[in-house]
Amino acid sequence: MYLRLKLAILIFLLLFVVPDISHATIYFYYDAEDCTDGEYLPFSIFEPIYGRDELRGRCVSNTTAPQGNKIIQWNVTDPVPPYSDIHHQLNDVFFDTIPPSSPGATYYFAFFFRFDRIDGQDIWHEGVGTECFDKAAEIRGGGIRWIINFGERAMGNQDHHYTIFIATDKDYNPELESPSDTYSQNYNGYSRFNPIQLEYEKWNTVVFKMKWATDKTGEIGMWVNGIKVMEYMNFITVLSPGTFSKMMMHGTIAQPLYDAPPHYRKFDAIIFTDNWQDIINGGYLNTHPSPPYLNP
Repeated sequence: MYLRLKLAILIFLLLFVVPDISHATIYFYYDAEDCTDGEYLPFSIFEPIYGRDELRGRCVSNTTAPQGNKIIQWNVTDPVPPYSDIHHQLNDVFFDTIPPSSPGATYYFAFFFRFDRIDGQDIWHEGVGTECFDKAAEIRGGGIRWIINFGERAMGNQDHHYTIFIATDKDYNPELESPSDTYSQNYNGYSRFNPIQLEYEKWNTVVFKMKWATDKTGEIGMWVNGIKVMEYMNFITVLSPGTFSKMMMHGTIAQPLYDAPPHYRKFDAIIFTDNWQDIINGGYLNTHPSPPYLNP
């Protein structure tokens, strides 16, 4: 009798309590740990425009690495032909496995990031009315475009600070609720004119959430250093066919003037997954001393 009771409890836990993660998938992960120090990033994963190695970035040993001992680093220091400036270091980044176009599926794009100045020169200008930002990391596809942006977009950042926001393209989302192509922070007391303030020479984390929907059931959200700063719900997030194709890094730097000084941009543990547990396990919510938002 006792054995039957234990068996019944076990079956109940497996069926109703333990979450089903059998279909959870990591579609992309890269942390540079298997790359030789100083080596260019693998061309099969990071493909720079025009195939130029100078735009590809390197694997770099770093004692401050958030995960492991190496990081992914772009040295934005010298003009690179055919451009006459240093502000278009675009890399296509290819999924390990293409995510499916599944109505209601939720995806998470996350990474550690850090921007280091040279000679103390800020990368982005600050101030209300000032535009100076990067199209830093994108998700692209047929009817899909979501962009993680760094810098200033008329928010009024504090001196020697920058912030983060999400953008898309009205051609991809005709029902965009914002007056431009920008989704500002809107959660937990943060807003367009009161955005979270980030410092140079410090590691941060970002998690971007996107619920796939061609109707008004879609969602996006964002966590920065473990703090939820954005939530938009009940709107279209993809247009048909809504097929994923690739990610992109550093599409623009300090647009629209493209006048950023030389600097270093550092990333680590870039992940694209459909499993929130991967985000928790990867430490993407642990930068903030007491991250209270563990529910996507």
